[in-house]
Amino acid sequence: MPFMVWNDRLSVGVEAVDQDHKKLVGIINQLYDAIVARRSKEILGGLLDELELYTKYHFDREEQFFHATGYGDAAEHIRQHNDFRRRIIEIRERYKDGTGGLTLEVMNFLKDWFFDHVLGSDAKYVAHLHAKGYR
Repeated sequence: MPFMVWNDRLSVGVEAVDQDHKKLVGIINQLYDAIVARRSKEILGGLLDELELYTKYHFDREEQFFHATGYGDAAEHIRQHNDFRRRIIEIRERYKDGTGGLTLEVMNFLKDWFFDHVLGSDAKYVAHLHAKGYR
């Protein structure tokens, strides 16, 4: 059973964003599976790299939508993105230098942040983007 499961409740109704979110769920599931399978440090580190890079790609896309449409709550949303980016980089660096592990606590943080952010903060921009023609 996957660590995280995508469902329609997570959809923001903007195809590009939904596809990004599905990809992020997939990367987090791959990371979890690799931890459970006790894969090598190189594989786990590579998955952390992929998570950090794809998160940046996704956040940049959302932020471009905000700027293009004049989304009023963009500054707060971007602050949340930046906080999460810093946390992912910290987790990755601590794992790679041996000062931090990939624990259930880390995995639950990733899952909880994702669901809270999509169902909370992302849900707030849906009507705005839809009104601007983003689907």
